[in-house]
Amino acid sequence: MFEKVSHILGLVTEDEILFSTPFDYMFPAAARSRACLLPQSEATVAGLRALADQMADPGGIGDPHADLDSAIPAIYTYFGQFIDHDITARTDRDGSLSQIGRNELPFPIEPDEVVAKLANGRRPQLDLDSVFGEGPALAPGATSQSSVLYDSGFSLKRFVDAPASRRDLARAAGRTAIIPDARNDENLVVSQIQFAFVEFYNKVLAAQGGDPRGAHVRARQLVRWAYQFVVVEDYLKRVCDPYVVADTLANGPRYLGPTAGRASAFMPLEFSTSAFRFGHSMIRPFYKLNATAAEIEVMKLLGPAGQLDPTTNDPVYFAADGHLKAEFVIDWKRFVDPGPNVQHARKIDTRIARGLFSLPLGDRSNDLVLRHLARSNLIRAFNLSVPTGQAVADAFAVTPLTPGEITTGEETAIADVLTANYFDHRTPLWYYLLREAAVQQNGEHLGELGSRIVCETILFFIKSDPNSYLNNRSDPAVKANGIDVDPGAGGTIKNLRNILSFAGVV
Repeated sequence: MFEKVSHILGLVTEDEILFSTPFDYMFPAAARSRACLLPQSEATVAGLRALADQMADPGGIGDPHADLDSAIPAIYTYFGQFIDHDITARTDRDGSLSQIGRNELPFPIEPDEVVAKLANGRRPQLDLDSVFGEGPALAPGATSQSSVLYDSGFSLKRFVDAPASRRDLARAAGRTAIIPDARNDENLVVSQIQFAFVEFYNKVLAAQGGDPRGAHVRARQLVRWAYQFVVVEDYLKRVCDPYVVADTLANGPRYLGPTAGRASAFMPLEFSTSAFRFGHSMIRPFYKLNATAAEIEVMKLLGPAGQLDPTTNDPVYFAADGHLKAEFVIDWKRFVDPGPNVQHARKIDTRIARGLFSLPLGDRSNDLVLRHLARSNLIRAFNLSVPTGQAVADAFAVTPLTPGEITTGEETAIADVLTANYFDHRTPLWYYLLREAAVQQNGEHLGELGSRIVCETILFFIKSDPNSYLNNRSDPAVKANGIDVDPGAGGTIKNLRNILSFAGVV
């Protein structure tokens, strides 16, 4: 049996894939220095809760606050979540280590204990194990634990007994999605991104021809390369400073790998607990999924896609025939550019959609930390001894934001909490990076330090993987402007929209 990782249910035993790879600190000396951490006190925890409670986005249906929108199309919010689920798991709630989720007062865990006991539940080299699992068995008569994902022709299973616009992931009894990572069915948007990648792979597989096993091997390689190319050339250049992306590509990561004196690869806790959670601020308070659907609050998109309405015991998102209800089918033209009706992600700043302060946790809905996204982000990093924003900036040789830059321009209630708790001098890393983006980039993308951490981490794993597209430029499919998944048939993938188009979902 596999162990399933879920934001809502924690870890449960089920037929699903969970790996075990290392976490560590990008800057271990800072994590072990009291001066580089928030003070270890009950007052700090109270301050973090108070700060989180003031971070609400004021927008809502009928009061959109379009001035808080960025120029980034809305799909990149959830593509970032899809990437996160492909490379990290378990920082949210590992009951053997973290006190998050126990309604106990959390205090910093010693870094040595964190590194020794906390394991990443994903492989971090952006190989789409969240889609493929370990892949099907290829020897005649053999099976693998991932064989349940595939049909006899090596296509990924999906539910297609429906009109094309209402197709969905393959589902078991109770409409549980048959996918390697249950988190990719915990909100409707990322669920349909997962389906798009299933369709993308199946279309690439069909384009290969020849022996089905050989076709699978090549199609899986091409899909991974296309995904990696889009992450680097489309996603990172939208959410990070493009010059930092170019610098990291050209000159390599400086604080990860052998060149930084780190003998083994690991997932940095500064990235997984803080830096890559910037996408939470990009979530809109509401969305319009398609032309005929009404605007819908973000909370109504959260939770397992197979969930039941507690008042009627009927599926929330599915009609009686098992197909997605029309109002929950995403028209990707409203999420990805170009297009006149495209919705945009919120700016990267210190505002979080208010609906995310009451997450659907089932029988754990009374947990005052886990159910509140901003609280859980701030307190988790404190619990895991993640250094402050100023300490990490110093380690990167980046001039930290001044206390005035931390507070000036923030709402009075936020500024008061920051100064009362000395957070304007020793700032939680997640909050610091959101504020840095607002100060330096007007929220259009991450600032210097945020861009550095995100680019260092993601590009390290791609550059250090001998199987990545960056290390296979001699392959004829790897073009300067994209990955050609269907030579001679216009199959060059340059951006996320190309993936959706090739998959036939937009």
